[in-house]
Amino acid sequence: MSEEFHIELELEKTIGTIFYSQFFQTPAYPTQNFAGQIVVVTGSNVGLGLEAARHFYRLNCAKLILAVRTVSKGEKAKEDIVQSIKHRSDADAIEVWPLDLNSTTSTLEFAHRVKKGLPRLDVLVENAGVGAQRWTLVEGFEQSIQVNVVNTLLLGMLLLPTLTATKDKYEHASPHLVIVSSDGLRFTRFKQINEPDIYQALNTEKGFNAFEWYCISKLLEVLFIRELVKRLGGHKTTSMVPVVINLVNPGMSHSSFAREASLPARIIDSVMRWMFARSTEVGSRTLVLGANAGPTSHGHFMSDGENQKVAEWVEQDVGERAQIKVFEQTMKVLEVRSPGIGRAVGL
Repeated sequence: MSEEFHIELELEKTIGTIFYSQFFQTPAYPTQNFAGQIVVVTGSNVGLGLEAARHFYRLNCAKLILAVRTVSKGEKAKEDIVQSIKHRSDADAIEVWPLDLNSTTSTLEFAHRVKKGLPRLDVLVENAGVGAQRWTLVEGFEQSIQVNVVNTLLLGMLLLPTLTATKDKYEHASPHLVIVSSDGLRFTRFKQINEPDIYQALNTEKGFNAFEWYCISKLLEVLFIRELVKRLGGHKTTSMVPVVINLVNPGMSHSSFAREASLPARIIDSVMRWMFARSTEVGSRTLVLGANAGPTSHGHFMSDGENQKVAEWVEQDVGERAQIKVFEQTMKVLEVRSPGIGRAVGL
C-alpha cells in the first residue's frame, strides 16, 4: 500500500499536552445563562452527558432533551437532575427521547421528531459514543465507526438546517452544534486513509484493534467537520456564522465509557482514570463551554474551553487532502442514508 497520506505521530508532544491539561488546567465552571434556549444532549443518562445536561438545566435552559438509548435510564437521569437543582421546580422542562445511534432508522426518526416537535433548536451536543471492544458490524459498519462517525454526523447534518432556522427566526439566537471528541485522535497513523475506500477498509475485520478504531473514529469527525466548515464558508466571515460548529475534548474524565469492555480492559481503564482522570463534572464543563463558545471556535477542536491545534500534520497539505477525501467519502454514505442531506445544508 502506497503512502499517499503519511501521518507522523507526535507522541512526546501529545503526551506533554495531555499531561499539562490533566494536571495544570481546569475548565472554567459554566455560568452563561441559557434562558429561552432548547438544548439536546445525546448520551445524557450517564457520565459526561448527564453532568452536561445537569449544567444546562442549572443554567435555566427553557427545554432540555435527554436523547438516550434506554428511556427508563433517561427517566432516572431526569429525576436525578431535577432533585439536584434546587432553584428550579419545572421538571416538565426536561424530556426524555429515545435515540440509538446504532440504528439509522432511530437516528432519522429522532431528527424528524426534533424538526416537527420543537419550535427551535439552540444547542445540539453530540456526546453519545462507543469504544467497541469486540469486532461487531452494525448495518455493515464497524460499531465504533457506525456510532461515533456515520450516525453522529448524520444527526448533526440533519439538524443543521433546524439550528440555522433558529438563528434566522430569533434575533439574539446563537445556535451551536457541539461534537464531543477525544485526545485519542492523536494516537493513530490512520493507515486506512491510503486505501481507495476508507470505510471498506475500516469495516474489514482483518487488523482490527479496538483502541485504534476508536482513535480513528474521533479523527474522522475532526477531518469531516473541518472540511464541512470550509465548504460552508465559515472561515471567511466567522462573525457572521449562522451556527457555530465545534468539537470539544473533555480530557480523561471519570465516566462509564468502558462499561461494556472486557474485565481486563475495565480494570486497566479504572486504574488509569484513578491516576489521571478529572471528575465527571469537571470534564462535562467542556461540553457546556463549547455550547457557548464564540464564532472563533467555529470548525475548531477545543480543550479546556479553548481552541487547540489538533496536530501539525492536520494543518499541513496532507491534512487538507485527507479531510477532502474523508468528507467526500463520508458524504456518499450520508447521502445513501438521507438523500439530499448535503443540499439541505447548502453544499
